[in-house]
Amino acid sequence: MATLLDRLAFLQKLPLLTKATSDDDVPCPGYLFKELANISHESVGSCHCLLTYLLERLQNNSCHVKLKVLKILRHLCDQGSSQFVLELRRNATFIQEVAAFSGPPDPVHGNALFQMVRAAAQCLHFLKLNKEKDKRRKKQRHLLYPHYT
Repeated sequence: MATLLDRLAFLQKLPLLTKATSDDDVPCPGYLFKELANISHESVGSCHCLLTYLLERLQNNSCHVKLKVLKILRHLCDQGSSQFVLELRRNATFIQEVAAFSGPPDPVHGNALFQMVRAAAQCLHFLKLNKEKDKRRKKQRHLLYPHYT
C-alpha cells in the first residue's frame, strides 16, 4: 500500500501519465514508456500508485485510452519493476475484462478499434502467463539439474 508521501510524490507525475494515456489517436511518445518504467522502480508505493492509475484508466470506455494503457502495461511487464508485474498478476481480472470489450461500431473505424483492444489484452494476458510458466520451468529444471543451469 502506498504511503501518503508516495501518493503526494505521485501527484507530480500525473501530467506525464495524462499525456501517456490521453483520449486521442496520437500514439504515446516513446520517451514516456521509459519514464513510466522508472516510476515503477522508484518505490513500492509509487509502483502501487502507478498500477492503480493505469487500471483506473483501463476502465475508461475509450478504445484509444484502453489501447495506450495496454501497450504501457506490456512495456512495464518487460521493463518495469518485478513488484509492478507481481501486482499486475494479482489484478489480472482487469485485463481479462478488457479482452471481452466491445461497443457500437465507430463511424470511421467500425469494429477495428475494439478488435485491436481485445487483441492487445489477450496478448498481454498470454505474455504474462507464459513468463510465469517459463519461470516455473526454469526453477524445476534447476531443481532437477542444478549443475546444468
